[in-house]
Amino acid sequence: MVKLAFLKLNLLVFVISWFLIFPYFRHLDLFYWTGRVIMDEHNHVPKRRKLTSFLGQIYQDMVRIADSEDEFQQARKTKENNDPAQKSLQSIYKRKETFASFLMDRQFNIIENEKEETRFHLIKCLRYRLRLLLDSKKNEMTSTEEDCFDFVSFLDESGNGSSSISTEKQNVYRKGMYETLLQLIDEFDAAGVAEIFRLLLERRIAIPLFQPNSKKHHLNLLRHITLPGVDGIRLGEDKTLMRVAVISCRQQKQSQTTEIIKSLFHTESIYSYDISNGSVSSKFSLAEIGRGCVLMDDPGPEKVQQVLVTHVIGDFKPLWSFLHHFADFLLIEDSTSEEESVVPFIVAESTKLASGESSNVKSDAFPLICIWKPSFGETRCEKKMVGGFQQFRIDGQLTSKTVLILRKIVNITTEKLKAKSESCEERLSLYQIPIMVEDGFSALECVTPTEIECSISKSAKNLVEVKKYDFLLQNNYRRQSKHEEAKLEHRLNEEKLREEDAEIKKCRDLRRALTFDVQKHPLLLLFLNMLSNEDSSSRVLSVRVLEKVLAERSKLELEPQLLKVRELYSSYVEQQANNQRSSEDAIQKGELELAKDKLSSAKIELNDGVLNIEHLWRELSHLYTAMEPEKRSLTIKNIPRLAAQHLLDGFCLELLDGDSNMINLDWVKEVLRELVSLIGRLKRERIFVLSVMGVQSSGKSTLLNTMFGVQMRTSVGQCTRGVNMQLLAVEGRPEYDYILLLDTEGTRSPEHHGLPGSEKRDNQMATLSILLADATIVVTPGENDAAIKEILPIVLMAYQGSKLAEENGGRLSSRMFFVYNRIDTSQKEKLNSIVQTLGISLHEAFSEVQKLTGNLSHLKSESPFGSFNLDTPNSTGSDVCILGNVKEKFEPPGDVPDPAFGETLMKFREHIHRRVTSAENGSIWRSRSIDEFSSYVEEVWKCICSADFTFNFASIVERITFDKLDFEYKTIERKLAEAYQESFENITKLMIEEKGEAIGSLTSVMEDDHLTNESQMLSFEAKLRDEISAVEQSFDIEVRKIIKGKGREKWSFQFQELWEIMKKEQARNWAFSLRTSFTTLFNYEHRVESYKKKMRQEINKLFKSATFDAQHWTEDQKNEKFEEMFDEILTKAQQEFPARDVAAKIVKVYQNSNVIKTRQIEMCQHAELDFETHQNDDTDTNPSIFSNLIAKMSNFYSNVTGKKSRQNLVDSCLETISIIVNRIASGKLCYDDSVVSNVICDVDAAITEHNVSLNSDIQLMHIYGQKLIIDLMQQMEKNWEAENSVFAKLQQRKNKEAIRHYFMIVSTGVEKTKLFAATITSTLKTIINSAFKKEMVKRTLNRIRNERWLQDARFLNKHMDLYLIELLEKKQISVVLDCIKKPRKYYHTMLYRLVAEKVPNVDEEWINFINRLKQAIQNAALATMNVDKNRAQTFVSELRNEFLKGYLQSEHLASAFLVDYSGEYEDCDSEDKTDFQEICVSNLIQMLKDQVSPNNQQDFAKELGPEVVEYMKSLNDPATVPRCDAMCPMCKSFCIEAANHDPGLRPHNAIHQPKGIAGVYVLPTKELVADTCSQSFACNGTFCKKVTDGTVHKYRDFAKVFPGWNNPRINEELPLREYILATYNRDIARIYNVKPCPDIPARYFRVLTTIKEQLKREIECPTDEIEPILLD
Repeated sequence: MVKLAFLKLNLLVFVISWFLIFPYFRHLDLFYWTGRVIMDEHNHVPKRRKLTSFLGQIYQDMVRIADSEDEFQQARKTKENNDPAQKSLQSIYKRKETFASFLMDRQFNIIENEKEETRFHLIKCLRYRLRLLLDSKKNEMTSTEEDCFDFVSFLDESGNGSSSISTEKQNVYRKGMYETLLQLIDEFDAAGVAEIFRLLLERRIAIPLFQPNSKKHHLNLLRHITLPGVDGIRLGEDKTLMRVAVISCRQQKQSQTTEIIKSLFHTESIYSYDISNGSVSSKFSLAEIGRGCVLMDDPGPEKVQQVLVTHVIGDFKPLWSFLHHFADFLLIEDSTSEEESVVPFIVAESTKLASGESSNVKSDAFPLICIWKPSFGETRCEKKMVGGFQQFRIDGQLTSKTVLILRKIVNITTEKLKAKSESCEERLSLYQIPIMVEDGFSALECVTPTEIECSISKSAKNLVEVKKYDFLLQNNYRRQSKHEEAKLEHRLNEEKLREEDAEIKKCRDLRRALTFDVQKHPLLLLFLNMLSNEDSSSRVLSVRVLEKVLAERSKLELEPQLLKVRELYSSYVEQQANNQRSSEDAIQKGELELAKDKLSSAKIELNDGVLNIEHLWRELSHLYTAMEPEKRSLTIKNIPRLAAQHLLDGFCLELLDGDSNMINLDWVKEVLRELVSLIGRLKRERIFVLSVMGVQSSGKSTLLNTMFGVQMRTSVGQCTRGVNMQLLAVEGRPEYDYILLLDTEGTRSPEHHGLPGSEKRDNQMATLSILLADATIVVTPGENDAAIKEILPIVLMAYQGSKLAEENGGRLSSRMFFVYNRIDTSQKEKLNSIVQTLGISLHEAFSEVQKLTGNLSHLKSESPFGSFNLDTPNSTGSDVCILGNVKEKFEPPGDVPDPAFGETLMKFREHIHRRVTSAENGSIWRSRSIDEFSSYVEEVWKCICSADFTFNFASIVERITFDKLDFEYKTIERKLAEAYQESFENITKLMIEEKGEAIGSLTSVMEDDHLTNESQMLSFEAKLRDEISAVEQSFDIEVRKIIKGKGREKWSFQFQELWEIMKKEQARNWAFSLRTSFTTLFNYEHRVESYKKKMRQEINKLFKSATFDAQHWTEDQKNEKFEEMFDEILTKAQQEFPARDVAAKIVKVYQNSNVIKTRQIEMCQHAELDFETHQNDDTDTNPSIFSNLIAKMSNFYSNVTGKKSRQNLVDSCLETISIIVNRIASGKLCYDDSVVSNVICDVDAAITEHNVSLNSDIQLMHIYGQKLIIDLMQQMEKNWEAENSVFAKLQQRKNKEAIRHYFMIVSTGVEKTKLFAATITSTLKTIINSAFKKEMVKRTLNRIRNERWLQDARFLNKHMDLYLIELLEKKQISVVLDCIKKPRKYYHTMLYRLVAEKVPNVDEEWINFINRLKQAIQNAALATMNVDKNRAQTFVSELRNEFLKGYLQSEHLASAFLVDYSGEYEDCDSEDKTDFQEICVSNLIQMLKDQVSPNNQQDFAKELGPEVVEYMKSLNDPATVPRCDAMCPMCKSFCIEAANHDPGLRPHNAIHQPKGIAGVYVLPTKELVADTCSQSFACNGTFCKKVTDGTVHKYRDFAKVFPGWNNPRINEELPLREYILATYNRDIARIYNVKPCPDIPARYFRVLTTIKEQLKREIECPTDEIEPILLD
């Protein structure tokens, strides 16, 4: 710190002195440092620098650099002294950014770029090939400043955007571009640095040789850098190219070597900008290496020679050894000062070498040296011999003449090297040359390419043979794809379908068997080893080497086959031309066909021999999916995770297999699932999907590479196969977190042109690419009008599906954009012509598609590109982008990226973002999660592969949209139910409070004021309505908002009607529940307590009477007397409160109903109907719970009217009436007139809706409804009376025993306080277990309220299937088949089991419950401390309040203490207060201690399950009730709607299982059926409703034949049900006494463990809940 302060003081003095003398010296060149820097021995800060106003900033930079340098030095010293300290270096290295972070997509704004960090701008300029302003001196070879992308403002750290470079005007230090580059390099790992170097070298910009701070050189890393345009030569390993070293011995500001290497070798230097801008580097020596080219004097194929150029400015002596080994030609810019001239040093070194003193350098390795010394006067050149070596000396200014002389010398040197080409092998490769070893420099750590190449060679001798004969899985999958295509083609031929299914099954079985051998393949093991490397840099670089080696070797090995294809193609074209001249010649036609077949075979053979990295992934994908899960090793299990990491590392992964033209859905889903896991669910993972398509070689991959800085393979001819996806992280875009690029194989590729199915292949790829994308770019090369016309129909056909998704599903269609490249952008008239031509082509293609699709087309009459923006191309708002060439010129030295290309694309990228994410026409774009994208891929691909894509895709998107709407609607339903429940609980508590306050105030305990009770009830109902009214209004707004979303119009009315009915039903149900609670509390419980009080009074009177000598009674005598007294009370209660005649009450309601009076129909109690209305308990085999009843009613109708039943009309109306009655009665606990009134109104509405007009018909329908409600209400009242009537409650064992206990205590003459304590203890004891159970029911419901299996029947099905798998694994086949045969019973068993699993720990909950009771008792005792009067009644009241308002919040416990003890325990007031409290508390606490907790967890949970389900139903929450247990009339699949839903508004719907499972068979063969109802519906199949009837119905009429059911449009697979049918086909046939299914589809033969694994994953990690779509 002292040293630092001293340094600051010196610096301050120096700055002040500088300002004093600056006016005298500012024009003199005296303050430039000489290139040799003296370093402060303590702080490593340069002492001699250019003394300018930049000093303050320079000092700060130097301190930062020194600190960084000290950090590395300290780590290095620690490593030398202690081996474990290697961790110190690793910790530094771990902070490096990865290659993937370099690829991060960031917002590009050319106007506000000065606000961003300098490094980000440099990254952008590199990645997107934007213009770097490297030379502002504007020599003849540079562009004007106006044409350049201004990098000056990027480097202005003050952020003011000034581009001035005058040192007189600048007063703030500007960090140089070279130092910015070094900083950027220092932040990335080796893979990231390699990418930076690749992008620089691509533009012929030199790269730093070493990093001064970390003392790491890059020679080893250069082995991973392939020189562009030099036949795949890796820079670090090359020995063939001429090597040039250019050294400047002048001050940095005066150096002109950057101009020399640009003029002479066409190599740019980053430092040239710094020199011209005055931002001299703080480094003592700068060294860089780049690729250059020399223009030779002789024209010809070798007129341009590639060279390597090393450029050094500053102290070159530490690099002299490296330069000796490296340079063939050494060009030195000498200092103008004789004292600092390099000539003496060169003479000395030459002499040493000539005399043999230099032992480390061969004598013939000394380079040709040319020394140029800037001087005034005429340019002079001379050749000298120094130490036996030839040297050139040039004096003069750097003029064109000087450059010409230098070029001549370089050409001479080049020719000499050609003559000695054999010596190239003896020279060292770049990475082998030592560099600055004595100064402590070492290589940047990275993997070694040669080792990887050696491993690849050992793993695969011949890649063509590996692809054909070793990679058996993908070849097998390709064969399977042929059978899949054939199956679709012959879908109407049953026999052919069976054959193809059998072949598909064989393929799958064989693939499974082959996995054992394939997993051992050395090339796959090597690849997995690379992917498993934990170091990101090593992993990325290794894979890059593998990619390169595979590409090079495949090209070499397939060269003969490629030549063969070209020859055959030429022959075919020639014969085709001849055939056109003589079209009638049959022989020539035959020869033409033969030539075509040979060409096709050669193309197939060529394609089969190609082996790239995607083929390795294909084999691994099939290895994972085909192998049984239990046989997978840890390595195999980890493959999907490695693939996900591969995506995150910045690589592509195949979505659509380019050879089989299929998607391995199981693999893709696994990879995307692992991707979500790696990203982390806490991090948002919303994606934007951008696809690119076009004809082959149109520049699709090049466009993505430039637009996003990625590395997709590019070359002339086919590169991308199938559809590849690449994931890029996004920064600065709040709309999404990742962008997913889809690079589609070029359409009409020569490799597939003419092959069978090539057109279908193109259409499928285009459809997939467009449907999955949020935006699609169509790329067209040049002004080729034919190309755009060729691809537009494909695009429009695919876009048709995208619009279908929007119209049927509300998901915005893919936004289309067009890019033309390879256009001369300087001619504006041509650009306008292109746009006009595109508009015409769009119209023509649209008309063509309409003709092709006819009535099947879903395209509207107007063009789907109505919102397409055809403004002036390249304007900020145009959807058309016109580009030039990606490179400035096609020949060197101009073959470098054109910055205008990148800049235009970046602007277009931002335009695409704005167009997609901005709201237009009321529609708001919404990003998707990766899980949602995964599901959508599956749905879309299944539709693409279906026989009727349009129909199936419309169904899928409709279902997806309906599910989203339904989810949002049910959320509002749930909120309304929760509001009702909260209000209901509050009002119930209020009831108990009011009832408690009224205790003892009645003039007569047996008096029942009906009018008072009714008035109270009405007040409670009014309070409920008032509390809910405001809530309902807010929910009304929400409902209207969600049903107005785009694509939801067709369901708007349905959901609005659902909402209105639901509100009415909720109001009815909760009002009824409130009335039931009130009746129970104020009538039943009150009356029971009155009788109990009377019984206590009789007991007290008995034992006070002098007539009886109770003290001498035996126990038997006491019990006998008690029974006598209790029977008398029961008899009185039964006589006073007899059971209600429910049937008579219902008939009375009917007779008094205005609806019945208006209809003028007669209703009586005993209708003469000869049919039973009781339901059959075993309804598993019935398609409807009222089917038998409806049939009898239909027959009765025919007998009465003398007409044959109008089957559809009558059945439909009867079905509706039965549903209405069942729905209204559901959840009711006892009879109430309001239930009957609701039935009358709703049944009458149903009669009107079904157009039943005859009065006799109407009468019969109402009679039917009356009979149903009488039957239900009678049974309901019977159950209610059995538990809740005064008589029933009194004779309940707990009540009887409590009164007996009271009798026995009184008989002993116990004191009043003890009697009171015993009484309340007995009361609590009788209620404690039921109260605990009710508490557990509520807690369990809270735990399961958000369970997916409760809200979504699909998840319940998964749980049910998982249980069946457990049974199958235990070999309990008969139990499984019994469950399938009786699904309703199995459903309820499974539901109770799932509920039981969520029951809280009974032991812990019991302890907590008892502790809370104890606390409530103690609080109640404390509240009576100062009470002198009515102490007993006060204690009971306080105890009730504690139960009601305290922690327990239990209405059940509170209502049990609504006891009137007035006139019974007044004697307690005269006893001691403390004694009263102690006796009461101790009795109650002791009773609690004596209580035994309920049964063990398993038994208690099993017992509790049904009660939880019943409690759920009573709450009337549509979102948290069990699923409807109605079954599909055909396949017996369960309805997925909520229990008690109204099928009139929300019809039954199901995920249909194979019908054969339910015993459905084909007539007349009696063979089980394998397909589902959905599949039959899709292909318009037929069925018979009844075997005896023989009437054939169409599945498209399913909803008409089975009223209350939806058409079976949900086409989702049920893997386990398919497996069961395939595996136990014969067993199922035996159960139903039919024949087995002869044609089980191949996909049904699955692996049970795979199904189990998938089910577990879906249950444990379900897809995120659907986010509501927010609409304006």
